[in-house]
Order: sequence, then C-alpha cells, then structure tokens
Amino acid sequence: MKLEKLKRARRRGRWFDGIFGRNPVLCCGLALPFAVMVTTSLRSSVSISILLACSLIPTVLLASLVGRFLPRWFSPVVYTLFAMVVVVACVPLILPISPEVADSLGIYVPILSVNTILLTLCARYERPADRPVMALVDAAAYSLGFALAMCLIAFFRELLGAGSLWGVPVPLPFKAEGVQIAFAGFIAVALLSALVRFLRRAALVFSYRRHNPKPE
Repeated sequence: MKLEKLKRARRRGRWFDGIFGRNPVLCCGLALPFAVMVTTSLRSSVSISILLACSLIPTVLLASLVGRFLPRWFSPVVYTLFAMVVVVACVPLILPISPEVADSLGIYVPILSVNTILLTLCARYERPADRPVMALVDAAAYSLGFALAMCLIAFFRELLGAGSLWGVPVPLPFKAEGVQIAFAGFIAVALLSALVRFLRRAALVFSYRRHNPKPE
C-alpha cells in the first residue's frame, strides 16, 4: 500500500518537477549567468523568462520529434540555430514591458539559444523512448521554474538595491546598492538555493514520518 502511494505521489510530482522539486536554477544550478546578471530588476527578469519559455518549449518539442533522426554531433547545432530564430522572432513580445528592455538585456538575449536548460532537456528528450507530451510538460515546468527563481531573486535585489519594484519607487528606511553588483547575485542565488534545499529536505522528512509513524 505504501509503495503504491509512493508511486502515485511520484507520478503527480512528475508534472511539477521542474518548478519545485528540481528547479533549474535553485536546485540544478542551470542558467546561472541569467540568475546572477539579469536579476537586478523585475522587468528584465520577466522579459528574459518570457523569451526563454518561447524558445525552450518549441525547441525541446523539436528535439523529441526529430532528435532520433539526427547525428548526435549535429543535433546541438540544429537546436541552437532553431532556438536563435525563435528568440529573435519573439523579441517583440517583451517590448510592451519596456521599450528599452531588449537593449538592457544585451548579450543575454542571444545567449538564450545555448543556455544549459535548453541543451539539457534537448539531450534528454531526443531519445526514441521519450514521448513528446512529456517533453512539453517538462519544458513548460522548467520555464515556470526558471521564471519563479528569476523573479524571486529580482524582487529582493531590486527592492533592496534600487529601492523600487518594477521601476516604481518603494519607500524604505535604507538602500543597499551593493546588492545590484554581480557578486551579490552569486550570494543571492546561493542563499535561496540553500533555503530551497532545506525546505525540500524538511518536506521529505515530514512525509516520511507521516507515513511511517513510530510504534507506541
């Protein structure tokens, strides 16, 4: 009975694996350049998250459909070029957020086409045994997990470093401008990663004790 419950729990958790259980940034350490450098403002973080989702989902789906027919040495080139085309085509989607946001992101827009989340998922789902449906699920979940981590880090860095949120001034008794530098980005990612791992372990311990009570 306990084994069946565990299997059901794992099947349910599979749909949200990339959001919480294996968050690409805070648990897996993927796409760290974006988490460190782009999270100085919420606008930039939301913009880069939109572009990543728009490129990641169709590229991973492409890998699951045609990856088995491509030579292993050539497939990363195909995925990278396809992702680059999609990223360039989707840049107008982020312009309503701020007209200058694409310029402020700079080199991090083209880097999206070779980010580690994309390459990891493409390598995972180019095998014939994996279904395109699960490729879509994982790509969407990892996109949401990336956006969640980026916005969480950006919330604290913009609030504490610039005294604003989404460009709107927030009255605070102090301002720590050092939070905006790259070194502080590494520290913020490390602290949040440690917090997520602690909460994950606490949840596992709670679940284990709940299903395995001590005999009286």
